[in-house]
Amino acid sequence: MTDTDNNAEERDASPDPPGATDPPSSAEDQEVAELLARMRQGDREAASTFVMKYGDRIRRRMRMKLSPSMRRLFDSAEILSTVARRLDLVVMEGRLGAESQAQLWSFIRRISENALIDKGRLFTRLKKLEGEDGEFAQGMLRRLNRAEERENDGALIEVDEALRALESPEDRQILAMWLADVPHTQIAEQLNISHAATRKRWQSIRHRLKEHFVRREAS
Repeated sequence: MTDTDNNAEERDASPDPPGATDPPSSAEDQEVAELLARMRQGDREAASTFVMKYGDRIRRRMRMKLSPSMRRLFDSAEILSTVARRLDLVVMEGRLGAESQAQLWSFIRRISENALIDKGRLFTRLKKLEGEDGEFAQGMLRRLNRAEERENDGALIEVDEALRALESPEDRQILAMWLADVPHTQIAEQLNISHAATRKRWQSIRHRLKEHFVRREAS
């Protein structure tokens, strides 16, 4: 994202490190493989077909990741709509680099998680934050504003960069939920850890991201 020519989702749509690329093992696998091949060629109809046929699976996977309290905050139908739009854009621009079904599903999972973050709510939240998170929130707000001036959805691309700077999936989940204005108590419930542990972990995440932003701006 420091390169404004590069979209964070484009990087995410590129192949993961070499992994499972076994041939399809069922009729469904064959269908997904065929749709993937078409999407890699820029076929938007294939992207639409993929979301229509496997939308229920995408929604189930998202709901499985969310606790009951989190499910009340996020509508899986809205998430699926956002996933469909972002997949369509990536395919239309010829940026889908997934070479296997595993890589495709990994990409879908990633944009599903990112879809939990609503841009409007994000700006509102960061503007009103004070206290111990105030300085961090204002710094992030400035970066999001600059990113949004550079390109459409630049703020969400900036958020994706922050998420990618964290190695732990749990840390990325904590950041995403914090940005979505989910209380620490509900984050703790989602991760099945104590409230105190959640706050301590968030403080560590905040510190690491500050260092990441400083290094990036200095480069």
